[in-house]
Amino acid sequence: MRPVPGWGSWSFEPVLWVLLIAATVWYVSLVRRARAAGHPVGIRYWGFFAAGELLAFLTLSSPLNTIAIHWLLWAHMAQHTLLADIIPPLVILGLRDPVITSGMSPGARAWLERHPGAGRFWNRATDPLVCVPVWSATVIGWALPPIFDFATAHHVLLELERLMLFGAGVPMWWMLISPVPSEKAPTGVSRLIYLAVSRGAGAVVGLTLTFMTSTLYPLYVSFPRGFGISALSDQELAGATMCLVESFVFGLAMAVVFVDALNREERDAQLRDEEYFAHSR
Repeated sequence: MRPVPGWGSWSFEPVLWVLLIAATVWYVSLVRRARAAGHPVGIRYWGFFAAGELLAFLTLSSPLNTIAIHWLLWAHMAQHTLLADIIPPLVILGLRDPVITSGMSPGARAWLERHPGAGRFWNRATDPLVCVPVWSATVIGWALPPIFDFATAHHVLLELERLMLFGAGVPMWWMLISPVPSEKAPTGVSRLIYLAVSRGAGAVVGLTLTFMTSTLYPLYVSFPRGFGISALSDQELAGATMCLVESFVFGLAMAVVFVDALNREERDAQLRDEEYFAHSR
């Protein structure tokens, strides 16, 4: 029987370390160029990005990871929620204008100009009619018991699962946050609707786990119960935690989108007034 993991049960993930270090170097270069262009990029930008990186490290290297793979369904579903719903918006908030716009290197700009298909692909990926269904299908698909158990038991598929959850979260949250000003960005009301639809997809998983009267994941039933939690209670706790986080994310994101919509309307009204006075002179 495996010993119950404690605070010393950290796991070393070389690929994760490489990705986090590379992301940090890249982000520092963005911030330096944005500051050189005259933009005061402070903690309200890099603080979000740093929080996203720290949370990614804790999600995949802390004892939570050991517990998720060998002990509790609750921990595994918590990882799902963090990777799909918490880490992506933190990273994107750290990249919002002027960081990603003014901080992009000349080489990157030249590459994008030579490869316009990359921009078209990203525009398509962040189209709400694409990213919301993809996010929903990814979250629900990886939670299906046969797929979930099989992925947990096979390391390569487990890493693919995590990559897909994060990869589906980034375009959807990019669309919802709209970090770069664009005329094609959805309106505030539209974003609220897309946000509600995505929360509904997450609720399908969370509510099912919370109210099912039998266990759904045989692999986790077979795991040792070192924490004194039955398999059914573990499943209910996993679902309740997902619902709680989804509700919190929905409320917070709705407030952010609503305030952003008001600010955009105010900016548009100000621009209209400036144009009116400019033409009336």
